[in-house]
Amino acid sequence: MGVFILTLKELANMAGVSVSTVSRVVNKNDVNAASKEVRDKIWNLVHKTGYLPNSSAQNLKIGTKLPNEQFKKSIACVFARTEDGKSDPFFSQIFRAIEHECMKNGYKVTGVFSALDFKIASETLSLSQPDGVIVLGRYSQSFLQFLKNHYNNVVYTGLNAINDGYDQVICDGYKAAKAAVRHLHLLGHYHIGYIGEKSVEARYRGYYDAMQELKLHIDREHIIDTEQSMKGGYLSGLKLLTAISNSTDNISTLPTAVFCANDITAVGFMKAMNEKGVAIPKDISIISIDNTEMCQYTSPMLTSIDIPKEDLGKFTVKTLIDRIEGGHRLPIKLEVPFTLLSRETCAPRKKP
Repeated sequence: MGVFILTLKELANMAGVSVSTVSRVVNKNDVNAASKEVRDKIWNLVHKTGYLPNSSAQNLKIGTKLPNEQFKKSIACVFARTEDGKSDPFFSQIFRAIEHECMKNGYKVTGVFSALDFKIASETLSLSQPDGVIVLGRYSQSFLQFLKNHYNNVVYTGLNAINDGYDQVICDGYKAAKAAVRHLHLLGHYHIGYIGEKSVEARYRGYYDAMQELKLHIDREHIIDTEQSMKGGYLSGLKLLTAISNSTDNISTLPTAVFCANDITAVGFMKAMNEKGVAIPKDISIISIDNTEMCQYTSPMLTSIDIPKEDLGKFTVKTLIDRIEGGHRLPIKLEVPFTLLSRETCAPRKKP
């Protein structure tokens, strides 16, 4: 990637937006500065042009740094559970924060890879020779072993805590899931379903343990093991309705509430309910985890547990840079808190 000594005004002209909008997006990483499409356009131009913000660009202009010396070191990002993490609304926001923090500290994001294609990811990761690697999301054991064998500076971020001697910056999905179930229970719900992945998934374990602790009956027909995507949520909604289709009163045999493992799964599930005439939250309450931008644009607005995505990205980079530069040697585990945001998809259970 080349280096273009651009001003904010020039970058704004390229993006077709105001200088203040570009400044808020690039220098402050403000997600409220513009729509997701505009922010993505600006960041794509930043990445394409090698734009440097504020003091870094000034240093280049006055000659305190040579262009080929602008970056101290390089960092690679691996999306461990998605084919294209930058298009995923949860991981893309974390990635933007990572990109912003790297740029602030003079580090280059040298590559973005998907661990789902292990052979290609391992080969291209080796060719890029990064000084550090950030792993976003749950990973496979084979990929973990590859990282162990080839890299000293690795940090993980996500919702599933790991216990393998690596630095990790997490928001505990297990605790968040338990909080979601308890919220539904406080609203009077006893029949609570789960939509999402089950294998090695902290959110499912949190759901299951919370149901056990609250002494609530777990109906296996109300648990759908599915890919955590909009399509997965939609098909799971149809599957749940099909499973109870032999009942004389379909609505009464539905779970009165459902916990979806993430927002995009919940949005797909909501679509299936709406198509089949199941009213939200009158007939079924829905809660999810992530609090991505889409939550405020669903109808009704989606109740979700907010994961501080900006902080996950920022602290992950700070932790990795500190290790690269010799600041610490022992594995660090940093946990950031979550917040439950009650909106319109949850309501008290209807009285029989």
